[in-house]
Formats: sequence, C-alpha cells, structure tokens
Amino acid sequence: MAILNTEERAAAEKRVREALGTGMVGAYSPDGGNAPECSDALLETEREILGAQMYAFAEVWSRPALDLETRCFITLSSLAALTRSEQLAVYVQAALNLGIAPEDILEALMQTGVYAGLPAASTGMDVARDVFTERGLRKPGSDGPMTPKVPMTFEERQASFRRVTSDLGVGLLGLGPNAKPLKMLASGPWSIEAQDLPLEYEIGQFNGQYGYGEIWGRPALGYRTRSFITMAALQAVNENDQLQCHINVALNLGITPEEIHEAMVQTGVYCGVSGWRNASNVARDVFLQRGIVQPRVAAEEFA
Repeated sequence: MAILNTEERAAAEKRVREALGTGMVGAYSPDGGNAPECSDALLETEREILGAQMYAFAEVWSRPALDLETRCFITLSSLAALTRSEQLAVYVQAALNLGIAPEDILEALMQTGVYAGLPAASTGMDVARDVFTERGLRKPGSDGPMTPKVPMTFEERQASFRRVTSDLGVGLLGLGPNAKPLKMLASGPWSIEAQDLPLEYEIGQFNGQYGYGEIWGRPALGYRTRSFITMAALQAVNENDQLQCHINVALNLGITPEEIHEAMVQTGVYCGVSGWRNASNVARDVFLQRGIVQPRVAAEEFA
C-alpha cells in the first residue's frame, strides 16, 4: 500500500471527502456548535483521532485500483452486514452524492441480505429510505401498505438459477466444462451430504433458487458489482467457507487478485483489521488452488 507524505495525504483525503460529501467519523459540526467543552489534552486526542482517519480516506479510498462507486458499494455492504445504521446513513448519502441511483442502493442492500440475513437487509433499507425521504427522493408518509410483487415465476427462477450458476462457475476453478472443482476449506460444509438429511437438500434448493436465481439473476448492478458486495458482506460476518466460494467466483468473473485484496482492505476499514487478515488467508487458499501464488517455503529450509 502506498505511503503518502503529509501533503499528499491531506490532498487525497480532501479530494475523496469532497467527492463523497462526507465528514470524518465522529466529528462534531464544523462550526463547533455541538462540541462540548473539554480539556486541552482531550481535545488534542480527538484531533489526533481525526488525523488517523485521514489514512482511510487518503491511503485507501484514493487508491486507483477500484473506483469510488465500487468502494462505496463495498462500504454499504460492510456497514449493512453489521447493522451500523448511523454510519450506513452517512454512506447512503455518499452513494447518492456519487450519482448512484436510489434503486441501486436498495439492490445492493438486498444482495447483502442474502449473505448477512434478512434483518440486516431490512434495517439497511429502512436507513436508506429515511435518507431518500430527507433528500426529497421519496414523499414523507409513503411507507404505507404495498402489494408485494413476485418478480419471477417458479419456472423463471429455476432457469435463472441454472444460468447464473453457470455464468459464475460456482464451485469451479474457472468457467467451462473442463474446469476443476474448488476444494473446500478444511472446515467446509461437505461433511454432510445432501442425501443424508432431506432438509439439507431443501436448504440447497432454497439457496439456489432465491439467492442465485432471484437475487443474483436480477439485471441491476451486474455480476461484478454484486460480487464485490457479496465478498464484503461475507468478510464482515466472518463466513469463511462462503467467502472462499465467492472469492473463487470473483476470479471466474475476471476480477483480479489485486482487486480482491483492494476490496478486503476497503472492507477492513469499516469492519476491522482482524477480519481483513482472516479474509486474506481465505483468499490465499483460493489463489494457491489456482496457481496464482506459490506455497511459502518454511524458514528452516533455508538453514
């Protein structure tokens, strides 16, 4: 990761925050009207905390490997997965400032919900709707009863499931009939075969038809953006087995190893460094299987 000098960091941080239209995390209003009186020592510590946050906006958000829109989708997914509602509202505002359509923000939250759960998606959508109302994109009081719309018939859902899983190469090291299967992590889910428990088969069908068929199969966002959203959600909630599967899917879609690591760093800013290192270890397993990296040589072999 590039290390910027003080002037470069200040310029990059200013450029990113102006594009996002957002301030520092936990900062008081610029005019100081809401800032309580405090000691010089406490004030100095708070100033240094804000200074440390410059690394996130300058060293991470400003990196050219991923554009600001992709980084924003990753951030929305990370915060929604952990139900960080206050900060999620900040980045819904940022997404709108970048020109991301309100409906695409809801699509991102729906995609996140497949992997972080319906409550996380519902909470995130409530936050987003409040921001949309505040921005005049929804009329106040428009939350009345709605008639549900089923987007796909059973037959359409089945067809979408087959198409999407083929397009993504789910569980395969590449696309096409000759692709080898991905070896699951040692803690992977294949200790129980579907035929052992009928419910296991039903869960697989539900996951396939709705997760892949109905959500991944929606035309909005595209596979690439949905892949970044999915990896961020899974990193946030430390779901290693599924993260391994979707890092592999990302590679099948043409997302580069460098872009995957960029996404992990972006998620790590909002979900913690330990989760970032955990995700990197999962990625290394996939990279080894695909020959992208080579096994490390034990130190004693150099003795």
